[in-house]
Amino acid sequence: MRLWAFLLLLGAALAALPPFLGPALPPGTELRLLSQDLRTLHGAWRVEGKRLLPLSPPVPPRFGQEVQLLLALPGERPKAFPGVAERGDVLLLWERERVSLLKLLREVYGLTPPERLWP
Repeated sequence: MRLWAFLLLLGAALAALPPFLGPALPPGTELRLLSQDLRTLHGAWRVEGKRLLPLSPPVPPRFGQEVQLLLALPGERPKAFPGVAERGDVLLLWERERVSLLKLLREVYGLTPPERLWP
């Protein structure tokens, strides 16, 4: 019985999303979603408290379009993360897997993002 409980806990720990955007997303952190060539801004958001607030009206990318998420923490150089546009979300590429940006923001960073990043 103890082995079964241990295996369940181990599986849950391995299934947890990693904080690969950084250890925390403090207030003032900005997220910008850009086209692969960095010419089109698809959306910009700022962390305020536990919320993710839009800075500009979104320009939805095409479904399946490769995009770049630019993450700028206050006082630090921006970091870019590759991803693929989903319907209202972005799937970030992490160790050969795709991770939902909205799920990551909710479950790992404890933020309250909008239900969809664009209509």
